[in-house]
Amino acid sequence: INAEYGEAVVSTQSTGSIIEPLRVTTALCSFAVSLRGLCLHEPSKQHIVPLLGSLLTTISSNDLTKSWIALLAFSFAFTMIPVVDCSHLLEQPGKRKKDLERTWRSTSQFKDMVAVFVDKLMGLIEVSAMEDTGNLNSVNHKSRSTKNFKNVSSIPDYLAEGSIYMSFDSLLRNSSDDIRDMILDKVFRYVTTTTLEVKIAGKTMGDALSNLSNTYTEKTLKKFMPHLIGECNMLLDDETDKGNTSAELLWNITMLRSILRGRGDKFLPYLEDLQTLFERCFTFHNSLQLNIIAVKALGDVLYLLMKLKTKEFRSCQVPYTDKTFDFTSTWGVGMKVEDIQLDWFIPGPTEYQAINQIIERFGVSALNKLTGYVADKNTCKEEFQVQLKILRSVQKTAGHMMPMLGGNSPIKVPEFGGRVMDESVRVPIKNLNLSTGIVCDSELIRTFRPRAAEVVKNVFDYLTQNLADDTKSFEIICVLLEDILTYKGYDSTKMKKEHTKYKSVKQMLDDKLAGKKKQLRSVVIHRVYLQQQYRQHAQLYSPYSEEHDRYTQCLVQMALSHYTVVRKTAQYCLKKCLSVMLYSRAFFLRDITKYLEPDKEIPHEQLKGALFSLCMPRLTSFLVPQPHLFCDVIPAICKAQHSEKDSIINAVEHLIDYLMEEYKTITFSTNLPASTVTLAEQLGGPLSEDKVRGGLEIAQHKDDTNRRCFNLCVERLLEILKNNKTTWRFLDLAGDVIRLMIQRDMTISEDLVKTFLQFLTHDSIGLRVISFRVISYIIYLRRRVYKETVLDPATFASDGDGFKVGERPSNSWMQYKKDNLPTTEDQYKACIFVDKPHVGYNKWATSLSVCIELDYELDQTDRYSPIDKLIVDCFKDTAFITRFIELYSLEDNKGAEKTDIIRRHFYRDLFRNYGWSLFELFRPKVEEFVAGKIESQHRFAAELVSSVTRGSKHWPYKDIQLMWGTILPLIMTAMQTVSSETLNMWVVCISSIVEDRDPRRFSLLIETAKKEFLSGKTIFHDTVNLHFLEILIAQFEWKFAEELHELLDKITANLDNSYKTVRDKLGCLIDRCTGQDTLTYGCRPTVNPRKAEFMKAVMPMLTSLDEGLFGTEWVVVNKLTLSDDNDAIKVVKTVTSWLMCITAMHGHGKLVPSWFPFISYVIALEPNEVDQDLKHLCTKTLASVSRESLPEVSLRPALEAVKKVVVSEERTVGCTWKAKCTALVYLQVMSFTNLYMLRSNQEIVSEIKSLLVTCLESPQVEVRQTAAMTIGGLMKTSLFNDINEVLNQLKDMARTPLPKGTKKSQTDIREIWIRHGAITAMCALVESFPYSIPEWLPETLVFLARYTRGNVMIANGVKKSMSNFKRTHLDSWEEHKGKFTEEQLIVLQDLLVSPNYYA
Repeated sequence: INAEYGEAVVSTQSTGSIIEPLRVTTALCSFAVSLRGLCLHEPSKQHIVPLLGSLLTTISSNDLTKSWIALLAFSFAFTMIPVVDCSHLLEQPGKRKKDLERTWRSTSQFKDMVAVFVDKLMGLIEVSAMEDTGNLNSVNHKSRSTKNFKNVSSIPDYLAEGSIYMSFDSLLRNSSDDIRDMILDKVFRYVTTTTLEVKIAGKTMGDALSNLSNTYTEKTLKKFMPHLIGECNMLLDDETDKGNTSAELLWNITMLRSILRGRGDKFLPYLEDLQTLFERCFTFHNSLQLNIIAVKALGDVLYLLMKLKTKEFRSCQVPYTDKTFDFTSTWGVGMKVEDIQLDWFIPGPTEYQAINQIIERFGVSALNKLTGYVADKNTCKEEFQVQLKILRSVQKTAGHMMPMLGGNSPIKVPEFGGRVMDESVRVPIKNLNLSTGIVCDSELIRTFRPRAAEVVKNVFDYLTQNLADDTKSFEIICVLLEDILTYKGYDSTKMKKEHTKYKSVKQMLDDKLAGKKKQLRSVVIHRVYLQQQYRQHAQLYSPYSEEHDRYTQCLVQMALSHYTVVRKTAQYCLKKCLSVMLYSRAFFLRDITKYLEPDKEIPHEQLKGALFSLCMPRLTSFLVPQPHLFCDVIPAICKAQHSEKDSIINAVEHLIDYLMEEYKTITFSTNLPASTVTLAEQLGGPLSEDKVRGGLEIAQHKDDTNRRCFNLCVERLLEILKNNKTTWRFLDLAGDVIRLMIQRDMTISEDLVKTFLQFLTHDSIGLRVISFRVISYIIYLRRRVYKETVLDPATFASDGDGFKVGERPSNSWMQYKKDNLPTTEDQYKACIFVDKPHVGYNKWATSLSVCIELDYELDQTDRYSPIDKLIVDCFKDTAFITRFIELYSLEDNKGAEKTDIIRRHFYRDLFRNYGWSLFELFRPKVEEFVAGKIESQHRFAAELVSSVTRGSKHWPYKDIQLMWGTILPLIMTAMQTVSSETLNMWVVCISSIVEDRDPRRFSLLIETAKKEFLSGKTIFHDTVNLHFLEILIAQFEWKFAEELHELLDKITANLDNSYKTVRDKLGCLIDRCTGQDTLTYGCRPTVNPRKAEFMKAVMPMLTSLDEGLFGTEWVVVNKLTLSDDNDAIKVVKTVTSWLMCITAMHGHGKLVPSWFPFISYVIALEPNEVDQDLKHLCTKTLASVSRESLPEVSLRPALEAVKKVVVSEERTVGCTWKAKCTALVYLQVMSFTNLYMLRSNQEIVSEIKSLLVTCLESPQVEVRQTAAMTIGGLMKTSLFNDINEVLNQLKDMARTPLPKGTKKSQTDIREIWIRHGAITAMCALVESFPYSIPEWLPETLVFLARYTRGNVMIANGVKKSMSNFKRTHLDSWEEHKGKFTEEQLIVLQDLLVSPNYYA
């Protein structure tokens, strides 16, 4: 434990050495996450308390990140470890394990450690620079979230503040009484002798004091309450004379509020003094901050008196006063919920009496004063606001004891057409009567909520008439009404925060090995507390009543206020109210819609408020399932165009975005299967036929009503679209809504189709786009239904017993072959086209569906419906089609034109439904566009060409022949006129034509593309043609074997093409041709071209390079050999392009053994400096190939390729030294990538080791250095099993005696080569372990020290290695030098320490 987790912090404390901050942070994180495992392991427990003590040094205000992690570790530890001294158990007789005794003895350090820990926390609080993210003066208290750091100085400050709270809370919950007494004394001394500001450090100190009062209530109150009340009264006497508020008074009242936590019965003795103090604070109007703190303190007192609370928070069930129990046995132990045995404090009659007294004294008093203020109409704002705050505090804290407003008399919800919803259809809503432990029958409490609501309503009316500019009071009224209407003891914001905290703590402290549902006791207590809160939440919902509607109207008026702050607060409160009052949204929308009418007298602020109110979460999504509201609200929004101010426009755009995002399509046809009735009977018992029939009638009635409402909404929106006064923004909105509303089971009117057909050529771009989508979907819904014939594949394509995935006799009929292509109409009708490429390649399905083409012409108008006739007549109109082509062939995005899938789908559905005759209308313009050079016109032509071919799938044979007779010349013309800017458009066109289609459909297109193969017209033309061929091959996949063989033969004959772009495309084509040749397990061998066969054909083309690269003489690869006239070099460039395509597209494991003879040529050609293009290709190829995972059969060929370059044959010179260095680098990277595969083949590992040792004897120094570097890298990965064997071999080579008379500067003697190679390899081994000292390293360093003199080349290499060793091990030398003996340290000191002249 000390070596692994606590090494950094322990060494910092013990030795005082400098430890890297990152290392300390890592140690802290490791300790925190492994703490529970240590607690459950008996031998490890003895180290936990000492490690916690060493962590104290890491808590510092100078490094908040490190302090945060340390405090987090402390909070984890205090949560699972009882902070109880168990050392007294050592005095008990009996046999015990030594580890247990050490653990008991370590617990005696708890008290001293906690004392230092508390001092550290007080220091952090005092120097705190953390900002208060909540606004202390705001009545709308929003949760503090780590997602919003706008007001936080830094994230570490925020996290450190939270960690202080967590660690102090965990400590107090799980400590013995003697340690709590010590903490109490320290905190009391600090609070009474220090005065801090209350917004930053004071708030953090208040949180710590709240934790103390919450867990140790009685003694904390006894210690603090008399002192703080006395100080506050004394300071109030002084402040009354001075007229201002001192920092000391604010500090004391803040601390007083902080201790108002814990069990309510403990506060009863101090209740009278507290109430007197609060009354004095409320009358002190000179300090708003003092009033706010006092109001909050009053609410805290009420809340703690009525709150259910656990009596203890221990991590084990045994009281900490038990001196015979071993609390170390409970460290980190979890338990189930049913075993928790938790006692609760439940308020009784005494507490309820005190609550009544407080409500009578402050709540009723506030109501009376507010009533008097309204009657007198002469009161200062400050006093008025104080009483409102008091009322809000009483209402909010005591709200869960008060019955909700409205009772069970819901208001009738208006439905479509002014009718009222049938009560027999309405689902009855009943509240769950769950026990929350709060029972109070006081008449005062039962009547307080309606009385407060009435007073607040009167105050609102008074302010509206007399003090409309008192925004602060209106804000308070907003939250007051929210509390009155919705609050039942459940604060959703606070509970979300608590739930998030619970989940994070549970996840961090969870132990999966301990068993299911076994959590720490403190975590289980937290869960039980949340469950109690959720019980209160279950009673929150209530039906919307007339009483609710009366007070909601006040919020609606404030949501439309002239003042921004009032509008925002009211809208926020309305959102909460609408979410808990059932059926309330309908009335809210009814009230808010009238402010959207195009009436110039509606103020700007009211319109903006209405628009933003509609943007509430879940409100727009609520509209769609309520068609009777949708048909009123949406047209009203589209008419709200009577203001063009920026704020209004922004609100409209925000509402539009929100509506588009939240819109969800609903169905108008409720088809209930018979299984629904069965399930209903299982849930509620048998159903009679009358009930089932009645339910179906209700569903049908609802569907009919919804359909009528949506049709009415469409009619209203169409009126807006036809209105010439409607602005473009609202035209777009109306069109977008109609686009969203169109669905399968909705009746589409002729008026709608006619309107949007006209808008296809509208001047507004936005309206054109919307109309395009609307008409596209309408055409899609009106697609023809083709008859299908279901075939049984077993009758004509049986696999038998020997099934394997891939090409096989049963699917050979699906291959593209020249002898089975349909060339006549009868053959075409008899041909079974299978378009999906996966069908037949895997196992056959039980049935195969084939569509039957139509037996009539598509352009027979007598078969058209009225809507179809409208569409066809519109597109046959010459003026319309001319305008349509003009608009949709314009440039969409200057300089970045690309085809659009929505337009292609539109044209496809258009031609599919109405046949070839419609394309004839576009044909003249398409031919003109294809012959031109304008990008946007090429894009338009490409979209039409791809769409008409896709739409012709089920056309009659005659129409298909007419189509190809027109389309093929267009494609040929496009290949001649295409440019680099328009190439991608036609590539997408060709790809979409053949995507998921049987290749037998495109025999004419394929033959046309083959004729243009390297026609030699222009280089660009050849490249374009190869690109198109690549796209065709990629889509046809395995069904194109015969043509692929023929195409690959043509490619092989043209591998030596002179142009780079053509060679690159040929490489991509080779990849497509051989793409089906994979090493997939369980597949049949492919009938498509094989990679091995292709490489077999390529290798003879490279024999002319053998003499220059692997010849019998030292031949420099000269310019003649590498010139562009050398056909072999061109072949190498083409094949390397193919290899790069393979590694880039197909992933790992695709390198077959037949490639590696070619790899040796790539390695040999990589170092050349003559042909930079060749060098670049070879470098990228080696970089890609070396990172590939090789199959086992490819390991030896890969090694042989390296040997061919590195090892020279007998009486030959071999490759250049640069090529050998390249080969060694490739070998190193390839070995790293295939490390696990190599470890299972020790024979190849031995050959690699022998090869590297041989390279250490190379006459070229660079080869020796590269080989040494490779040995060091592979040794680091433990590829060689016995490192001592390698070292001994290197030492034997280093001891090679040099010839007598050898000079220090000589480098051309073989013995020097051998010694230098061995010493260099040993230096590489030393440098491969820069931060550790293996066992063999000290002896190796001493051995290398002998060679610091002698040959200059060897000595310099050793000195450089020693210098690097000193540099990398300097930071941890105090630790590392323990691995050396004294003699070895003396040798290293003489070597590493420079001589000093003054020594």
